[in-house]
Amino acid sequence: MIKGIGCDIVDLSRLDINNDSLALKILTAKEFEIYKNKKTFKQKKEFLGGRFAGKEAFFKAIGIEKGLNSFQDIEILNDINGKPYLNYSKSFISLAHENNYAVAYVIIEV
Repeated sequence: MIKGIGCDIVDLSRLDINNDSLALKILTAKEFEIYKNKKTFKQKKEFLGGRFAGKEAFFKAIGIEKGLNSFQDIEILNDINGKPYLNYSKSFISLAHENNYAVAYVIIEV
C-alpha cells in the first residue's frame, strides 16, 4: 500500500556550485565524494540538482516523520546498474535531467 508520493523539480540555473557550501548542506559524505569526482560543471549541477529534487520529493512523500528532518538524514546512491535508490526501506525514486531542470519522484510504501 502506498503511504505517500512526492515530486519536485529544480531549476539547475539557480544552483551556485562555485563553492561547496550548498553541496555540503544537501549531500551526505558519500554523495559529496561522488559529486566532487564529477568531471564537468554540467555533471555537478545535474547531480546536485537531482539529489536536491530527490530529497525534497522524499520529504513530500513521507510527510512528518520523527527523526527525518534534514537533507543529511536521506541518502540517494546508485546501484551497480546506475539505478538510484534511497536509504529508506520501502521507498522508490526516479530522477531525470533535461536542459536546465532536474525532476524527482518518490513513492513510499507502508
